[in-house]
Parts: sequence; C-alpha cells; structure tokens
Amino acid sequence: MKKFYAIAVCLLAMAGCAKDPQGPVNPQGGNEPAVQTAAIRIVPVMTKVTDTAFENGDAIGLTVARDADVYKTNVKLTYNGLEFSANNLLWYAEGAVASTLTAYYPYSADGVPSAFTVAADQSNGTSSSDLVVAVKEGVLPTANAVTMPFKHKLSKLVVSITNNAGYTLDGLTLKGIVPTAILSADFTPGISADAQAADIVAYKVDETTFAAIVPPQTASITAEVNAAGKALSQQLAEATLAAGKKYTINVIVNEEDIEIALSGDVADWEVGGELLPYVPEPVQFEEHLDEGYFSYDNVRYNVVQLKDGKWWMAQNLRYVPAGITPCSDVNNVTGGVYFPVQINEAQNGVEFAQSEDVIAANGYLYQSECALGLSVGALTTVEAAEALEGAQGICPDGWHLPTIADITELVGKAVSPIATNTEAPYYNGSNGSIAKLNEDGFNIDAYGMVSIQDNTKTSGMLMGYNSKYPERLTSTMMLGSTYGGVTYNTSGDETSGVKNLQFWGLMPMTNKDSEADYTCNGTKVSYRIAGPVRCVRDSQ
Repeated sequence: MKKFYAIAVCLLAMAGCAKDPQGPVNPQGGNEPAVQTAAIRIVPVMTKVTDTAFENGDAIGLTVARDADVYKTNVKLTYNGLEFSANNLLWYAEGAVASTLTAYYPYSADGVPSAFTVAADQSNGTSSSDLVVAVKEGVLPTANAVTMPFKHKLSKLVVSITNNAGYTLDGLTLKGIVPTAILSADFTPGISADAQAADIVAYKVDETTFAAIVPPQTASITAEVNAAGKALSQQLAEATLAAGKKYTINVIVNEEDIEIALSGDVADWEVGGELLPYVPEPVQFEEHLDEGYFSYDNVRYNVVQLKDGKWWMAQNLRYVPAGITPCSDVNNVTGGVYFPVQINEAQNGVEFAQSEDVIAANGYLYQSECALGLSVGALTTVEAAEALEGAQGICPDGWHLPTIADITELVGKAVSPIATNTEAPYYNGSNGSIAKLNEDGFNIDAYGMVSIQDNTKTSGMLMGYNSKYPERLTSTMMLGSTYGGVTYNTSGDETSGVKNLQFWGLMPMTNKDSEADYTCNGTKVSYRIAGPVRCVRDSQ
C-alpha cells in the first residue's frame, strides 16, 4: 500500500462512481449476467481520512460464509487498481442465499491468521504492519462488485518532535511494546498474558515526525531518540492503546536529554495527521438579492422572487458535497450525486451527460438523503424523515429544500391527499403552469432523473424520454424536504424495516404539444430516485 492523505465523506455512497457515460438503459435489465456465473469482486473503501491506499498487486484473504456452511475460506484476491478479484472465484448458484464476506490485508498463504506480528523495523514504512479488515453481512450473489469498508485493527503511534537542540535526528525507537496480537475469529486483537515486549524502530515521516503501528495493549513505552551520536530516552507512564486509534507522543529534544508526554487526547486513526477533529473549510456563499443572484461554492446562481413572495433558485443546484464524486453508473444505487441526463444522439433514449455545458444548464441529480445533508442509507425510520421538513441540506445558509407548503403555495396542485390551493399564483385552474412560472423568471424545464424504486434494488433506470417527443426530456422529479410516505419490507410491518421513504417534491412535465400546457405539480418522490434540486430562501 502507498501513502496519501484525503478526506472522504459518504465513501460507501461514492465507491465505483467514476465510470464512463451510460447509453440508453434497458428497462428490463436484460443485459445483467446470471449471478451464478459472475465472479466475486471486491471494491475496497477506507473509512473517512486514511493514510493507506491499495496498490496494484496487493492481496487480501477472503472468506465467504453462509448460515449453513462456509463457501470459501481465505481465497487470495489481488488488486488491479480498481477492485480485488481472483481467477475462477464464482458465486454459488443459490442466488437467494445471503452470506457474510470477511476480508483482511495483508494476505497470509498459511491460512486465516490467528495472530499478527508487526515488523520490528518499520523504518522503511508501516504498510506491512497495518492489519486492515472488512466485514459485510447479508450479501447476495451479484454481478456487481461488492463494496467493502476496511478498518484498521491495530494502533498507531505518531511521535511529534520539537528539536530545541538543532540535532539531525537519525532515528527513533519505541521500547516496551509487545509486537504480536492474538486475533479472535472476528479479528479483534488481544495480547497474550505471557507475551514478551520488544523494540520497534519507527518510520521517519519527516524531520520532526515519526510513526509506528503496534498491537493494541497497555504498556509503559520508552521513546529513544538517536541524534548526534547520542541515545536520548525517557519512559512514558503506563497507557492503554485501543484498536483503530491514533495516539500522539510529544517529544522535546534538548542537548542532553528529552522531555516526553503521551497526548491525553485520542483521535480515531482516520483523522490522519491531526489531533483535532477535521473541520471542513466553510463553503463560500454570498447573497446578492438586489442583483438577482447568489454565489455558492464559487458558482453563480440566478434567483427570483416569485408571486408567492418567496425567493427561489432560478437554476438547478450543481454543488457537489466534499468527498463525493458524481456517478454515471445506474448500477450504483447509492451514489448520492449523479451526472445530469440528456437525449442521446439517435433520439431513441436518454444517457448521462458529463459536459460542462449540460451540467451548468441542468445541474446534478441528487438522491434525497444526500440532498438533505445525510449519507445514503442513513434514513431508517419515519420519525427521522419527518424531522427533515425544511432542512437546509446541501443548500446554502438561509435556504432550504422546498416543503409541501412551499410547493402548494407556489403551484397549487399536488397528488392526493394534498388539497389543491386554488389561490396559488401559478395555478391555472387545473395544474401548476410552467408557462406562468417561466413568465416570472423561474426558468424551469424537464430534466430527467435516475429512477431507483426502493432500497432493495441493485440497479436503476434513466428516465425522461418519451418517443412522442424525442427531441426533448419530458419529465422530472425535483426534490423536497417534507415526508410523504413509507413502505416496509413486509407490507404494514414496521418491524421488518424500511423499504422505501417518500418526500414531497415538484414534477415538471413537458409531455404536451404546446408549451402553454406544460405542467408543474407537487408529487411524492422515492428517496432513492435522483433528481434536481432548487432551494427556497428561509422566511426572514
């Protein structure tokens, strides 16, 4: 593995996103291979901030266990730059039988390890001493690669040196550390009662920083700094190191001795080089209502005050939250953010569009959880969904995703059971009117969407094409923040878990011969559907 520092938010949402644009999607899904002939492939993800990434040729050991038996044990899978795979490792034929996948790195040809020993000399790097493990339950055979989050199982020590003596630091050794962890069946590390301590030579990160990976344990560590032909050392008070955690040892080097202390603050290893929690830079936002625009994340958006008295965005949002990569893969059903869609060149379907012009004109397509400021998969209850009404989400400060009240006060009409507001300024007597909205500068159209029916689906479908009007997109579902409904895995049984949640949104439709007849009404939008976002300014 190689070194890097990066921030990743909703990583499970974005794994496998950056793929080539898709052509027209087959609604029947007929191009998906039978799962019993599909290879088992693993897409690795490291959680939050990490200091390791897999390289070509790295190998993991994979075990596939079902309720009744173990299908495969410690199979070696090799990384190709995108995913781990192995020749002739296929799924079992029982497609409805779920399994638990357990993977670990680095791979051991001697079998699933029951113990793991870190290198005594880590001066050339810590990668070979970094035991990482991923477990994923309830996995059904699939033609898609399985995304698995790997987590650090050992502890990391980072030694930060203040060099008052001005010495050239030749090396650093950590003494009194047991180098071998005893591993349980789920890879939880422990230390044998009769284990012998040893010396660990640390890796020199830079002139003032050293690092080492060690098994979790309670130990009295001695740090020895080698400089100017001297070995300056001091022992720490006994401290307990926890799995997956990073600890900082602060060392002050004087001419004849060193002063040493272990930081009382413990940070999750994923914080990278910082003791303090990662705080992202504030997103740039400037509001210029008198000039009809705001600037958000250095992108200018037109805004308009409509006859409902509220300020609305007059363009679709194209903000990408930190750590997310827009997707162009309908098989990634938890991508969070997707590229916009357009009519294909043959005018017989729709496809993803990655050109800057289309993105600027139509914005990105968002799944509701992402638009509401959450990770995809975070919403699991009706109560949590109800609490999101009026949420800011990914809108700028002082703005929010539309509520059902915003929608009916604007266009008047929504599907049952919402009563029609005949006094709404853009209700034409039968529907909300795109023509009336656009006369006042709303600049709304149909933009298509990624349709994913519910959270049990493993593929989606691009929508917005109508063969009667092949030259334009004819439908959209735009996202809102008011809870609209729920279905459970077993109909009516709340204890069976949420299968789908709905939020009220807008549905522009241009499937008419005359622009004067284009409609824009309120609708329920399934939370896994990806659609455009228009923000509304809070009442002030």
